[in-house]
Amino acid sequence: MRNLSLIILLILKIFVNSVFAQKWENICPDFISDSIYGLDGTFKNQNEGWIVPIGELPQKLYRTINGGSSWVIQMCRDSIFYSDILFVDDYFGWMKVEKQTSPYHYEYYLYSTTDGGDTWQKVSPPSSSYVYTFIDSLTGFAGGEDSIYYTTDGGLTWHPSKVESDVRFGITDIYFVDRQYGWAVGLRSDITDCGIVFNTIDSGKTWYVQEPETYILQAVYFPNKQHGCAVGFNVWWEGVILITNDGGNSWKDNFLPSSFLNDVVFIDDSTGWVVGDYGFIGYTEDGGNTWEQIESGTDADLNQIVFVENGKVGYIFGERNTLLKYDSRNSVIEESNSTFSDKFKLYQNYPNPFNDITMIVYEVGWHCNVDLDIYDLEGREIRSLFSGEKSRGTHSIIWDGRDDNGKIVSAGVYLCRLEVRVNGKRHADVKKILSLK
Repeated sequence: MRNLSLIILLILKIFVNSVFAQKWENICPDFISDSIYGLDGTFKNQNEGWIVPIGELPQKLYRTINGGSSWVIQMCRDSIFYSDILFVDDYFGWMKVEKQTSPYHYEYYLYSTTDGGDTWQKVSPPSSSYVYTFIDSLTGFAGGEDSIYYTTDGGLTWHPSKVESDVRFGITDIYFVDRQYGWAVGLRSDITDCGIVFNTIDSGKTWYVQEPETYILQAVYFPNKQHGCAVGFNVWWEGVILITNDGGNSWKDNFLPSSFLNDVVFIDDSTGWVVGDYGFIGYTEDGGNTWEQIESGTDADLNQIVFVENGKVGYIFGERNTLLKYDSRNSVIEESNSTFSDKFKLYQNYPNPFNDITMIVYEVGWHCNVDLDIYDLEGREIRSLFSGEKSRGTHSIIWDGRDDNGKIVSAGVYLCRLEVRVNGKRHADVKKILSLK
């Protein structure tokens, strides 16, 4: 009987791993070349995202507003390289920019956006900064070779923080669990193969060394002020996970079968994900004490993991043409517990404002009747874009700026209205659209 129980447990473990394996799929667009070094980027929700093919010349910044079903080139400039795109909400975001001014010289700065990524403006980061993070539209932090900086005006001006130790270090990641408590990890350049952990309790004005000599660390994440996780590697090139349950005063190490671990994210206090080289994905449900390796379907190095929609949808960016997506909402249990109002959404059109055409994206979680219409500000319907049944999923449609008679509308503000009807219930969502013609 004991042997039978062990066999059943083993089968269940294989089944669970198989289920997770099916949930990560590569959604990299076909036009991305296999010869690129890798993909960088982010998603700010399940539909709006950006990717940057590293090694593509000239480098392009691609944007999607329909979850990756289609992409458009948003920016492409000679000798300009984009990376590390970050959003703190639907409107405010930043990305690193490198401009090659000569064969051996680069200028480094940030782009910021206040309109959800439609337009970007240049702001100057502190000198010698390599990584940065923002916790709201104004407050951000950057780490470099020998200092940590903070900004309170969205990145326009930066100030050096007070750091407890004068030892040189290279910050690789910064994470704040709230406005007051934050951690920074990296490597000490004065000691070969030695990492370091910093902590702040005064909103980044002062940083203290918590771990002066530890493993080389690539990323850090704290789901709450006491429990945190840092990942990296040791001198034997083993993947290392450090876990703390006392705010970083002490750490317990764990080794995983990956030569490097590159990023870690927790979607609640117990559930977390880690990614690393050779296609490694790790999953935990006990706060990081134990990890299951999840099949990724690739042997490419995985560098960055992002979760949106309250942890239900995840994306992983990696080497070559690797962009993996995970959607836990495909679960039958989660579907049955969802309310109807949570299962439809109208997204902001892109581009907005627009001249000739604009794309409108909406999502429905059920097979239902849909009406998608354009109104003027006086409430008159000027264009019916769609009326009929739609299946569950994300849909898009192009508006060419014409009314139902085929006439181009005048320049101004219009309303796009989505109405969804199912089981006798009726719900609507509205977005403003600005036509420049």
